[in-house]
Amino acid sequence: MDEKLYQNIDLPQNNPLNVPQVLPNDSEKKSINPKILLLIILSGIILTLLLLSLIVTQIRNKNSNNSNIPTPIPIIIIPTPNDSLIPTAYQESFKNLEKSFEQNPDLPAPQIDITVGE
Repeated sequence: MDEKLYQNIDLPQNNPLNVPQVLPNDSEKKSINPKILLLIILSGIILTLLLLSLIVTQIRNKNSNNSNIPTPIPIIIIPTPNDSLIPTAYQESFKNLEKSFEQNPDLPAPQIDITVGE
Protein backbone atom coordinates (compact mmCIF):
# COMPACT_ATOMS: atom_id res chain seq x y z
CA MET A 1 0.00 0.00 0.00
CA ASP A 2 1.12 3.42 -0.83
CA GLU A 3 1.35 5.91 1.90
CA LYS A 4 -0.94 8.95 1.43
CA LEU A 5 0.67 12.17 2.33
CA TYR A 6 -1.60 14.80 3.73
CA GLN A 7 -0.68 18.40 4.00
CA ASN A 8 -0.55 20.05 7.36
CA ILE A 9 -3.27 22.71 7.54
CA ASP A 10 -1.44 24.51 10.30
CA LEU A 11 1.34 25.52 8.00
CA PRO A 12 0.18 28.15 5.47
CA GLN A 13 2.80 27.42 2.84
CA ASN A 14 1.63 23.82 2.55
CA ASN A 15 -2.07 24.60 2.64
CA PRO A 16 -3.58 24.90 -0.84
CA LEU A 17 -6.82 26.33 0.60
CA ASN A 18 -5.05 29.30 2.08
CA VAL A 19 -4.91 32.07 -0.46
CA PRO A 20 -2.05 34.44 0.26
CA GLN A 21 -3.25 37.98 0.93
CA VAL A 22 -1.96 40.60 -1.43
CA LEU A 23 -0.51 43.48 0.51
CA PRO A 24 -1.07 46.89 -1.07
CA ASN A 25 2.00 48.50 -2.46
CA ASP A 26 3.10 51.89 -1.32
CA SER A 27 2.79 53.08 -4.89
CA GLU A 28 -0.93 52.23 -4.91
CA LYS A 29 -2.56 54.76 -2.59
CA LYS A 30 -6.18 54.41 -1.71
CA SER A 31 -8.24 57.25 -3.10
CA ILE A 32 -10.92 58.85 -0.96
CA ASN A 33 -14.48 58.39 -2.08
CA PRO A 34 -15.66 61.65 -3.74
CA LYS A 35 -18.81 61.69 -1.62
CA ILE A 36 -16.78 61.55 1.58
CA LEU A 37 -14.44 64.24 0.29
CA LEU A 38 -17.41 66.47 -0.54
CA LEU A 39 -18.88 65.84 2.92
CA ILE A 40 -15.61 66.84 4.58
CA ILE A 41 -15.37 70.04 2.52
CA LEU A 42 -18.97 71.03 3.24
CA SER A 43 -18.63 70.36 6.96
CA GLY A 44 -15.50 72.54 7.00
CA ILE A 45 -17.39 75.37 5.29
CA ILE A 46 -20.27 75.04 7.76
CA LEU A 47 -17.92 75.13 10.74
CA THR A 48 -16.15 78.25 9.48
CA LEU A 49 -19.47 80.02 8.87
CA LEU A 50 -20.63 79.03 12.35
CA LEU A 51 -17.50 80.48 13.92
CA LEU A 52 -17.83 83.67 11.88
CA SER A 53 -21.48 84.10 12.89
CA LEU A 54 -20.60 83.68 16.57
CA ILE A 55 -17.85 86.30 16.31
CA VAL A 56 -20.12 88.76 14.48
CA THR A 57 -22.93 88.38 17.03
CA GLN A 58 -20.51 88.97 19.89
CA ILE A 59 -19.27 92.17 18.23
CA ARG A 60 -22.83 93.37 17.59
CA ASN A 61 -23.86 92.66 21.18
CA LYS A 62 -20.93 94.69 22.50
CA ASN A 63 -21.86 97.63 20.28
CA SER A 64 -25.60 97.48 20.93
CA ASN A 65 -25.29 97.33 24.74
CA ASN A 66 -24.02 100.89 24.79
CA SER A 67 -27.11 102.30 23.09
CA ASN A 68 -30.00 100.46 24.70
CA ILE A 69 -32.91 102.70 23.71
CA PRO A 70 -36.38 101.18 24.02
CA THR A 71 -38.46 101.35 20.90
CA PRO A 72 -41.85 102.99 21.25
CA ILE A 73 -44.92 100.80 20.85
CA PRO A 74 -47.31 102.14 18.24
CA ILE A 75 -50.79 102.86 19.58
CA ILE A 76 -53.57 101.70 17.32
CA ILE A 77 -56.83 103.53 17.69
CA ILE A 78 -59.82 101.39 16.85
CA PRO A 79 -62.82 103.41 15.76
CA THR A 80 -65.93 102.70 17.82
CA PRO A 81 -69.22 102.14 16.05
CA ASN A 82 -71.07 105.35 15.76
CA ASP A 83 -74.82 105.84 15.84
CA SER A 84 -74.52 107.92 12.72
CA LEU A 85 -73.45 104.81 10.76
CA ILE A 86 -76.75 103.12 11.56
CA PRO A 87 -79.83 104.52 9.85
CA THR A 88 -82.09 106.45 12.21
CA ALA A 89 -84.98 104.03 11.69
CA TYR A 90 -82.93 101.12 13.11
CA GLN A 91 -80.95 102.86 15.87
CA GLU A 92 -83.51 102.10 18.58
CA SER A 93 -83.63 98.42 17.60
CA PHE A 94 -79.83 98.12 17.78
CA LYS A 95 -79.79 99.74 21.22
CA ASN A 96 -82.40 97.27 22.45
CA LEU A 97 -80.36 94.40 21.05
CA GLU A 98 -77.21 95.58 22.81
CA LYS A 99 -79.08 95.90 26.10
CA SER A 100 -80.47 92.39 25.78
CA PHE A 101 -76.96 91.01 25.22
CA GLU A 102 -75.71 92.76 28.33
CA GLN A 103 -78.50 91.26 30.45
CA ASN A 104 -78.51 87.67 29.17
CA PRO A 105 -75.57 86.76 26.97
CA ASP A 106 -76.44 83.03 27.01
CA LEU A 107 -78.82 82.44 24.16
CA PRO A 108 -80.68 79.14 23.84
CA ALA A 109 -79.39 76.70 21.29
CA PRO A 110 -81.23 76.84 17.95
CA GLN A 111 -83.80 74.17 17.34
CA ILE A 112 -82.94 71.52 14.79
CA ASP A 113 -85.55 70.92 12.13
CA ILE A 114 -85.84 67.15 11.84
CA THR A 115 -88.23 67.32 8.91
CA VAL A 116 -85.56 68.65 6.53
CA GLY A 117 -84.47 66.05 4.02
CA GLU A 118 -87.52 63.83 4.23
